[in-house]
Amino acid sequence: MNLNGLFGWLDYLIYLVQSSNRHGVHSPFVYDFADKVLYRQLANSYEPAAELCRKRMLQSDAKILLDSELKEISLSDVANNRIPLAKYYRLLFRWIQYKQLGGNIIEIGSSLGVLPLYLQRGNIHYEHDLIQRFFSYDRSKKINEITQFNLRSYENNELVISHPFDEIADITKHFNHHSLPNSPISLLVINEKLSNPEFWSLLDFASTRLEPNGCIVIFGINNSVESQLRWKQLENDDNFRVTIDLFGMGLVFARKEQIKEAFLLRY
Repeated sequence: MNLNGLFGWLDYLIYLVQSSNRHGVHSPFVYDFADKVLYRQLANSYEPAAELCRKRMLQSDAKILLDSELKEISLSDVANNRIPLAKYYRLLFRWIQYKQLGGNIIEIGSSLGVLPLYLQRGNIHYEHDLIQRFFSYDRSKKINEITQFNLRSYENNELVISHPFDEIADITKHFNHHSLPNSPISLLVINEKLSNPEFWSLLDFASTRLEPNGCIVIFGINNSVESQLRWKQLENDDNFRVTIDLFGMGLVFARKEQIKEAFLLRY
C-alpha cells in the first residue's frame, strides 16, 4: 500500500470514514464474501515460507540489472515496490480455499514468487501430463529468473510458468497456447503499471474467461490520480457487476446475474 505522502494519507483517512463492514452490505454475495473471507481467520501452512521469501527479498543486499534499466538497482527496492502487504495475499488464499477455485491464476507483474507460494494448490495431471494453471508474467527476464529461483528454493508444490512480455498480446498468445482449451480463469492479478490501452485490453481478454467465482485483482488502485480514475471507470463498466474497493487492492467480479453495485469495505 503506497500512501504517497500527505495526500495519500488523506485518501486513506477518507477511505476509513466512508468504508463499511459486513453489516453495511445488502448484497448476499458481498456479505458472504465479507463474512466468510474478508473478516475470517484461516491458517495457511504455506505462509511461513512465503513470508520468509518476502523477508529475504526485502532485506537483500544484492544489486540486479533489469532489462529496462541502464544501471543496477537494489533487489530490496524492487521487492518493496512489487510485493503487497501480507494481509491481501492472506485474503486471496482464503477466497481460493473458500470457493475451491482450481482454474488458472494469472499474475501480471511478478511478486518474486511470494504470491504463488501463498496460493499453492498442488500439481494436477491430465492424461499423464502436468497441467499448467499458474502463469506469472513480467516485463523483465531477470525478475522471471528470480521468481523461479525462489519457487525452487522454497519448494513450491505447484507448477508456475514464468514468461516475459512486451505487449498484452504476448500474454494472451502464450496463455492460450499453454493452457487447456477454454479453461477458466480463477484469478487475474494485476501488480504491474499498465498503460490504459494495455489495461483495458487485458480486462477484455479476462472478462470472457472468468469462472463464476473468478475475479480480477488490481493492486495500487489508490497509488495515483490515474489509478483512482481507472478504478472509477471500472466501477461504471457494465462488463463487471461487482467491484470491491479495499483501498490497497480492488476486486472485480463479472457476475452477470447480479445488479451492478460498487462496494467500499474496510480491511
